[in-house]
Amino acid sequence: MDRNEFIKQVKKMYPTINDSFFDAIEIYKSFLYEYNQHTNLTRLDNGDLIYQNYFYDSIAPYQDLDWTSISNVLDIGSGSGIPGVVLKLLFPHINLTIIEANKKKCIFLTKLVNLLNINVTILNKRAEEIEKEQREAFDLVTSRAVAPLPILLEISVPYCKVNGIIIEPKGKNYLDEYKYTNKLVGMLGVKLLPIKKTANGVIIIGLKTKKTPTIYPRRYKDIVKEYERG
Repeated sequence: MDRNEFIKQVKKMYPTINDSFFDAIEIYKSFLYEYNQHTNLTRLDNGDLIYQNYFYDSIAPYQDLDWTSISNVLDIGSGSGIPGVVLKLLFPHINLTIIEANKKKCIFLTKLVNLLNINVTILNKRAEEIEKEQREAFDLVTSRAVAPLPILLEISVPYCKVNGIIIEPKGKNYLDEYKYTNKLVGMLGVKLLPIKKTANGVIIIGLKTKKTPTIYPRRYKDIVKEYERG
């Protein structure tokens, strides 16, 4: 997917989008490429791959949401800013918080949002280290390629408001992870909606139905241990 095709496909999803979005994406792309020369952030160093696998794939899973009802968004493990920063550029009204455990990526993100002149809260911490004021504070919680689905759900759902949405794009081999979620979703207070298939995998969507017990999320090593135990 080259730049022209990217613009065409995004405008198909969002016909009223302002061209300033595409200008910001070009700034983002150039800065990412330059920064990646000295600090390894992504393996996507081909322009067409960046448009397809980086920017377009950061938008497509969220196209059916009613963004007028979404204010507070959390992106867990954003890395070099996807999907969170792209969503912020697309929907400037949202209050975006990014949680990223890698310090060098947080430094990049801070420079990026300053360059783009957007207001984003960047937290250099592990997601399972949830603080009281962050619990059930977000309308949408999402992440991309961070961890297996059961682990993602346990560290994501506690941040989500009741009636909020959790969205986890996953690859084509999602079934190996999905089968471990049946017991977990009830304990966390989330209902998984019908899976949406995409060209590259699936979109797992969860609706927060009730408050999550405060014992969740557990320590990361305990979450992993249970997942590995099956």
